[in-house]
Amino acid sequence: MKKIIPIIALVTVLTGCHAVKTESLSDDVLTVEISDIASDDESFLELTSKRYSEISIDEFSDGFNHARYEYPNSIPPWKLYDTDQIVGFAENMIYLQNPDGGWAKNLDLQRVFTLSELKELKEKNSEIEPVTYGLKKNSSGSTMDNGNIYSQMKYLCQVYAQTGESRYLTGATKALKWILNAQHPSSGGFTGSDVYGITYNDNVMSNALGTLKSVANDEVYSVFPKEMREKAREAYYKGIDCILKTQITVTLDDGSKLLTAWCQQHDHETLKPIWAREYEPPSICSAESFKILRLLMADENPTDEMKKAIVAGSEFFDRDDIRIHGKKRVSIPLSEPVTLNNHYYDSERVLEDVPDAPDMWARFYALDGSFDIKTGSRKPVQGTYPKVLSPVWVDRGCIFVSDFSEISMERRNGYAYTNTSGSKFLEEYKLWKAKYIEN
Repeated sequence: MKKIIPIIALVTVLTGCHAVKTESLSDDVLTVEISDIASDDESFLELTSKRYSEISIDEFSDGFNHARYEYPNSIPPWKLYDTDQIVGFAENMIYLQNPDGGWAKNLDLQRVFTLSELKELKEKNSEIEPVTYGLKKNSSGSTMDNGNIYSQMKYLCQVYAQTGESRYLTGATKALKWILNAQHPSSGGFTGSDVYGITYNDNVMSNALGTLKSVANDEVYSVFPKEMREKAREAYYKGIDCILKTQITVTLDDGSKLLTAWCQQHDHETLKPIWAREYEPPSICSAESFKILRLLMADENPTDEMKKAIVAGSEFFDRDDIRIHGKKRVSIPLSEPVTLNNHYYDSERVLEDVPDAPDMWARFYALDGSFDIKTGSRKPVQGTYPKVLSPVWVDRGCIFVSDFSEISMERRNGYAYTNTSGSKFLEEYKLWKAKYIEN
């Protein structure tokens, strides 16, 4: 039976550690080096092996999966902490935190390290160049891609609530400062790791703004200084303004204008849709837009501008010419397994005609001809960009094709060109509309 250590506010339960009251925390803490929690590997293992109330690690799943995918069944060769060994997770976060307060993506924060190993990794990271709102230049640089930074910040706050250990509050505060510094001063957007631009891909913007809203309002973040929570509130509304300004309007074939949704990335200066990776063209993106719309719908006091954006974006995806009818994505077994882009596949994805299949949405929908779909591409654009509002199928090499089946098997298997999540989203929208529009 696991031993559970109860929550005791502001009282440390870690031998040799000292708690700090919230009100004494200031920006000065951010410049202080966090001292080691233990003096040797043995005492470190003893501390990190203790059992506490379990804290969910679901928000780390994307990063953990990326860190482990090269191993069979994604089971790594190293030992992992149990989910109630929360000090082990927290210590990994403290030692692997970059000097600027963020973290590299795809770290296995569940891995059991020795204190000596963590000290060595910390020293290795000590010279990593800080990242603010620009694009990181080092693969170990801080980024919010793959559910990163905001999730560590939240976790450290939760561990602090159970242990009262000041090092975790200091680490969380450094992370919040990183997020505040990462907001672009002009656009109000946040940059991911793949391209310098307002990044809706990997939910960078929606996660950042959702976190800022929570910091301003939620009890779990009451440990932060009042002035930082107020800065988070201001940053949230600046980000919402960025979202409203980047919502795409297209011109249809009959000359009428239609307010739609968002691209994966937008330019920080012009706010226009831009290329990301070589199979991610300027377009209207469904999955990312669903997340943005959910963020807007979660605001308890939406402005008229927010309501307009939600209605336009949601009803765009409810259009009959945007829904894909009678198709289902299935996996067909291969006669012989193949390894593509370091991934093992024993089947390939195809779209089959299934008359009663749930509706699907393409990941990308075409812009009108006034948008620039060549500038910023990583390779010379090949093929024909489809007419406005049509699904966009694009392969590696910036190659546009006319049908899903013409995309290379590596990309069809390794990338989500379609989704069925629009149905669930539109049900959520109906409830929101009944509350905020129809009443």
